[in-house]
Amino acid sequence: MSLLLEQLPSFTTLLSMYASFSAMAMLIRTILNEMVPKRIQNYISTKFLDLASSCLSSDFTFIIEERWQAVLNETFRAVEAYLPTRIGPSTDSLLIGSNEPLNPRAPPKQRIPFDCKIVDEFHGMRLGWTLHNSVDSNKYFPREKRYFRLNCKKGDRDRVLQCYFPHIATTAQRILNQRETLNIYTYDQESSVWEPTVFKHPATFETLAMEPEVKQLIKDDLDSFVERKDFFEGVGRAWKRGYLLYGPPGTGKSSLVAAIANYLRYNIYDLQLQTARSDADLRHILTSTTNRSILLIEDIDCGTKVSHDRAKDQEDNDEQQNSNRLSSTDPGVIIIYTMISSASFPFLYLSNKSS
Repeated sequence: MSLLLEQLPSFTTLLSMYASFSAMAMLIRTILNEMVPKRIQNYISTKFLDLASSCLSSDFTFIIEERWQAVLNETFRAVEAYLPTRIGPSTDSLLIGSNEPLNPRAPPKQRIPFDCKIVDEFHGMRLGWTLHNSVDSNKYFPREKRYFRLNCKKGDRDRVLQCYFPHIATTAQRILNQRETLNIYTYDQESSVWEPTVFKHPATFETLAMEPEVKQLIKDDLDSFVERKDFFEGVGRAWKRGYLLYGPPGTGKSSLVAAIANYLRYNIYDLQLQTARSDADLRHILTSTTNRSILLIEDIDCGTKVSHDRAKDQEDNDEQQNSNRLSSTDPGVIIIYTMISSASFPFLYLSNKSS
């Protein structure tokens, strides 16, 4: 032991070596600052830090934003429906509320607040979820951006993509099919978002004053539409269905819409074409609807030149300009406008996929 201690360098030697090393490091740093441009220095330091963090960190993060390529992200919607079922003892906060005015004793519904961590376990993997929000930097039309962060181990990344996300989609689809309450959405032009309200209408196909044969025909057509997704994809057609309802007020058009919504358990998006400020705005409105929903456009003739047939003869210039603008929308919604030149009635658009 004493022999080993004798072989160790003295404190003076160590201090001298440290001073030499420090001087060499300062010299190299000075040479680099003088000879290497600042941009290249920042690039090298950034790459070095990224390499160090990738080697030292074992975590991987998935980002799921609310919108994906100008439409609503269906993965985000599936996660939003799935996560409330995974609330456990580790959850530190919870958003609760009730939309049952006729049943105040009903248990409150649960939602995920911002920055709340939800821990899920799946096939031996431990997965951490958090919901975040930010405001778009667009100063003219600022919009809130919501997104989920999923943290997992790097080694579990492929299993998360191949097994976990399909599990979330399947579970969320089952939850949405069994939802107890429906919503009716109206578009808020100022904030550029769909605002939901609880939809409770007693109309069903059993209570409609309609010929039994016509009822059954509509129900069979709806069932065929829901079950024939593969057929629509096979023939290269969008998975959607359109109905035209016309008649004087009080003839049951709204009741039929409510009966269809209650039968399919679909939410309703009630759109007034006059709220669209431009073709791009109308496109944004349509692509902001979710799948498995009903897009209801009432009094479609009042948004176009056909409104002259139902309006007063003297119409101000603003309404006329709005009429001309709305009659020249993009081909993506041309089905709406090719039908109004020969009739004056509301339009019901049924969709299983946002269009």
